[in-house]
Amino acid sequence: MATVYNFSATQGSQLSVRLNVKDASGDAIDLSGYSSRGVVKYRYSSTNTLIDLDPTIVSGNEGSGYVSGLIDVYLSGSQTSGLPIGDFVYDIEKYPSGASNVEGAVDKILAGSFLVYPQVTT
Repeated sequence: MATVYNFSATQGSQLSVRLNVKDASGDAIDLSGYSSRGVVKYRYSSTNTLIDLDPTIVSGNEGSGYVSGLIDVYLSGSQTSGLPIGDFVYDIEKYPSGASNVEGAVDKILAGSFLVYPQVTT
């Protein structure tokens, strides 16, 4: 089951978040050998994407046994300025790096709401 995390962003402001993804036991999920993907949509049934979150798995540097469980999400102010105001949904998934066909090998690791507030000062 995916961990629930709710984002909030303001139009025209950057969004920079480091997410610590853990399993049911509270241990960091081993993301080595995986890539990630994630998008924001109006609702789960929507076919159109509002924005690609382009999540980045943070690599460890403490040897092969290092498990970071960290994912970075960064959106620039110009990216958020084009988002509509509202409450939307997103998810982030991991899949084996280099896999030609990831269907069936995808694991949803984060999901929740993505709330966009209006920009006041322009």
